[in-house]
Amino acid sequence: MLGYPTWWATLPMPVYSFIESYDFSGKTVVSFSSHGGTMYGDSVSDLSKRLPKSYLGLPFEFFYSGGRDLNARIDEWLKESGL
Repeated sequence: MLGYPTWWATLPMPVYSFIESYDFSGKTVVSFSSHGGTMYGDSVSDLSKRLPKSYLGLPFEFFYSGGRDLNARIDEWLKESGL
């Protein structure tokens, strides 16, 4: 699982540094991100470009404040992701 805030519609630079530091070949990466209104932006597609030899699972996004249905959304996402 890889969690990050969506910054300027993409992954934060420290996350880029992290994924460039490890070999994720053949690994499953399930991402989740918080945002202030841009949802995923380009973060999921940018992640897939950086991890071409990995399987990217179903991503999950949520607004910074969460919202009152956040727990239910997380439960559903985990179920759909097989986690």
